[in-house]
Amino acid sequence: MFLNDPKRTGLPRGEQGKERHVRISRVVWVVAGAVVALALTASTALGSSAKVVVFAASYSGTATVTVNDSIATISATGTGKGTKLGSGKITGNGTGDSSVQPCVPFTGPGAMIGTGKNKLTFKVVTGSTACGDEAGQVFSVSGKALVVKGTGTLAKAKGTLKFTGVYDRGAGTFTVKFKGNLTQ
Repeated sequence: MFLNDPKRTGLPRGEQGKERHVRISRVVWVVAGAVVALALTASTALGSSAKVVVFAASYSGTATVTVNDSIATISATGTGKGTKLGSGKITGNGTGDSSVQPCVPFTGPGAMIGTGKNKLTFKVVTGSTACGDEAGQVFSVSGKALVVKGTGTLAKAKGTLKFTGVYDRGAGTFTVKFKGNLTQ
């Protein structure tokens, strides 16, 4: 046989099987690599039907916070605009644990409502905080909002938005900005 003939392979008899094993191993690895690359390309092509929306929004308005024992009840409404929402309003409600200082954790539902049927419904998730100054009057607000539902130009939008803002307890006002990528 050709592979076992020392005159044709140029290798001593004991080394011929090793060379054949190395060749077969290389072929197996090349084929396996090609299969993996093909599978990744196919899954990327199939999964790319979701459209990415780079979202940004900015709102300002009024907020009230009432504290009973250590539970802070939050209610906010404001106006502003957001990507693919247009000009509109924001509403939100929530609760926080004021016994945790200086940063009060809070969660709750909200909505950004734009022109026509454009709307994002969201939920502020655990890990979001409002950190107060020494007087407990001005709070730096930050966290994440999980988009639960989108309608209109943001129909079927999903994703998590980061938000930052300021709440002035004495004036009863807030400003907030949202940023992040949504998929549709």
